[in-house]
Amino acid sequence: MKNLRALKKIEKYKIIETLNFGKNIKSAKKIRGLLSETDILDLEDKFLTNGFHYINVSDVESGRALVYQFLDSLPCYGQRAALSVASTMLDSSITDVYYELVKSGYIDFPSHSNMEEFFIDQFYYDFMWIEASGGLIEQGWFSEFFEKMTFFKLDKHIPVLIISYDS
Repeated sequence: MKNLRALKKIEKYKIIETLNFGKNIKSAKKIRGLLSETDILDLEDKFLTNGFHYINVSDVESGRALVYQFLDSLPCYGQRAALSVASTMLDSSITDVYYELVKSGYIDFPSHSNMEEFFIDQFYYDFMWIEASGGLIEQGWFSEFFEKMTFFKLDKHIPVLIISYDS
């Protein structure tokens, strides 16, 4: 998988590796085509249960369509966010975390020492998904972002869906 090769290139890979990020991406449930009743119930559980949840889809468009479909059917989240570096715009009801990080100066290239401040001052979401593409994983700040999510135990308070892609 492209995104796993990208993960191994980053210097802080050992931090993410200890969090089983790469292993969980590799073993993520593959979602393709029409969903069975079991698939729907399993995905519903991922959307409603706090913690990190991993799925694999064929491409960004398929992943977003799936997320939007489930979020529309589960109107229990008021502050929804996504972390993505894809060029495709997110729905206007979704906070673009990457944009917020850049706009507010939390990603101070090449030093990204303000990541902790972002989680203390700006992170108020009740559902989040991460588009774990090679482009995102190659970003030098991503491992710190994921580490801080774990450090602040955000996965104990909200569902975080991590979506990996074949392409």
